[in-house]
Amino acid sequence: MRRTGSNLLWCHALALLVVGGCGPVTADEAMTSGDEIAFEDLGTSTEGLAEATCGHSICDPGFALASTCHSCVTSICSVDPFCCTNSWDRICIDEVTTICNRGPVPLTGSSVVSTIKVEIQTGGDDIRGGSQAYGSFQLAGGSTLPRTSLNNGANFPNNSLRVAKISFFPSRRLDSLAGFTLEWDGAPRNIFDTYDNWNADQFRFFFEPFGRCPTFLGAPFHPGRMTGSRTIASTPVSFP
Repeated sequence: MRRTGSNLLWCHALALLVVGGCGPVTADEAMTSGDEIAFEDLGTSTEGLAEATCGHSICDPGFALASTCHSCVTSICSVDPFCCTNSWDRICIDEVTTICNRGPVPLTGSSVVSTIKVEIQTGGDDIRGGSQAYGSFQLAGGSTLPRTSLNNGANFPNNSLRVAKISFFPSRRLDSLAGFTLEWDGAPRNIFDTYDNWNADQFRFFFEPFGRCPTFLGAPFHPGRMTGSRTIASTPVSFP
């Protein structure tokens, strides 16, 4: 049963102190099991999750959203106006699943995906424009998939969060991915440059089909400081 009236307001207040909201989240019954998810594409998530029209994703906490900025927001605010008058908190995010059926997709090891989203947190030393960070997955059998540029030569500023996509062809079962490797190339691109160092504080991996909130795939990876003498950082992975 949905929370209403004063109970709902109390839950919103509690959610400001306790991550995860108030009460259980209803299962996304309209989705098939993770075993049956195949050949999903990442799609244009900024359109599907309202980042472009509302100012931030409906999957992330933040300021209150205008009820007309997205159909899911309209549906949620018609029964829970707090989300459009006060803030878009954890309760509102739970309602993205229970009301809009746009929550994270349930996955198992046998789920097949074609793209993995990588969120990259840079610490106190940036990526200089021109330097290259590459990511690649290793398969359980020992082979390595083709590497992907994670920044395409762009600057990643100090203390910034950036997103990259690693795509597979053919698509892969999640349990076929056994490891991830970061390769760093900070070699000087200009005559007066020194070798570029980078604080790669954290990597997080997600599955995010079009119009659905991202599914977090596992423990974060903390590569650490990448330098001319430390150009490789690897970690085992176990998804989901």
